[in-house]
Amino acid sequence: MLFTSFLMFLVFSTFKSYSVAQGNMRPMEGHSMMMNRLGVINLMFVLMLLMTSMDVIALTPGMTLFNNWFNLTVYNLPLMMLMLLLMMSLLMYNTSVHKYDLKSPFYMLMLMSNIMGLLLFPLVNDLLALYMMVELQSYSLYLLTGLHNRSYNASRASLLYFLMGGVASAMMLLASYFMYATTGTTNLSDMAMFYSYNNAYDYFNMLLMALLFKMGMAPLHRWSMAVYNYAPTYMTAYMSVVAKMSMASWMFANANLFNHYMLMIFFYMSLFIAAYKPLFQVNLKTMLAYSGLLNFGYMLLSMMSFDMSFYMYMMQYVLTHMMLFLGILAASQYMKSPMSTWSPLMYMHQLKLPNLTLAVCLMLALFSLMGIPPLPGFYAKLYMLSGALQENYMLETITMIICSVVATYYYANMIKMLINSKTIKDNINMNNINPSLAYILSISTVLLMSFYMFLPSISEALYLMTM
Repeated sequence: MLFTSFLMFLVFSTFKSYSVAQGNMRPMEGHSMMMNRLGVINLMFVLMLLMTSMDVIALTPGMTLFNNWFNLTVYNLPLMMLMLLLMMSLLMYNTSVHKYDLKSPFYMLMLMSNIMGLLLFPLVNDLLALYMMVELQSYSLYLLTGLHNRSYNASRASLLYFLMGGVASAMMLLASYFMYATTGTTNLSDMAMFYSYNNAYDYFNMLLMALLFKMGMAPLHRWSMAVYNYAPTYMTAYMSVVAKMSMASWMFANANLFNHYMLMIFFYMSLFIAAYKPLFQVNLKTMLAYSGLLNFGYMLLSMMSFDMSFYMYMMQYVLTHMMLFLGILAASQYMKSPMSTWSPLMYMHQLKLPNLTLAVCLMLALFSLMGIPPLPGFYAKLYMLSGALQENYMLETITMIICSVVATYYYANMIKMLINSKTIKDNINMNNINPSLAYILSISTVLLMSFYMFLPSISEALYLMTM
């Protein structure tokens, strides 16, 4: 379905639409908006197809596709649906007119190719398919980062992303070569039989390091912070959440192949760096990038214990970070003196917003990241710590608690700026939030506040899924 839509959009993008509804809009903007809306409808249809396929998966332990290149199981299908929901929520921003419109007719085209790689990556069961899916999502992300080539920072971010991604891809190819030379196969199911060999251990570790490098996990994280900071804000929202989520889903589904000592090194480094470095930051995008690094550091602990808290934490992470990034994009409408066209809101002092309701939504998302009950962040951390303690990860649990307390400081700094917001009534010409964006934020806030009500049902579903 996605491939067919990609071909249709490829043809459709060559035409220009002059039937624009609003008189002050350029023809190209109307054309781009139509493609974005069609893309969101297409993603809704793909989500419906995935939901109907749950009945097929429930009857079997899993099903292989394309000569065992892909493996569809109950472990990766929920994460695919969660990714689709996240993509649709983030893309809602580009389906309407805003004060800082950055629309491009090629945006949805490249996004379709990226989504194909993102959705197929958690299903990968072969080294050849693994490399193809990684490059399918990576090359489209390189182009998406530098889509607005008038921005010097965006071009610089695209080049840096390309260079660092190329290094990680070379590491993946080298690891794949050695694994094939050792085992005589590229299929991961067949390689599980050779797992007792020490050489296979080492090469899986090299593959894992390459994937963690692409995810931007510490200590291989400096390039990702620069890319997230230089890219336009809505590109940062897409890259920092969706791309990492896809790779983490595959790593969790295949956690039995990896040496947990390698995950432990990245776990400790990610937690220490992501808790300490943002204490001296005033750049919001950099702080949110470190927040993502910290949260995926937490998820490495659930990968080591192979606990179902991974799904719980992923749900709260998607919900809170989507609210934060969409809230920042909505707050950009109120910037009288933006930092740039591509990133109007960049620094903490700009968080004094004239929209008090929007400020409250952002504060609730930050409280969830801090782990304040009864918000989802509290329950996600509780489940993760309980699962780690059951597997006797005592030191890791204590480290996670300490780093979580330290990270509370820079979340509290953002809350302190937001709490000074007030409704300005004397400015009649102030731009309002677009209705579609306001609906997404309001629905997300309601879900955030009522998450504890659905917790028993979610826990029961996760238990039944793993039986």
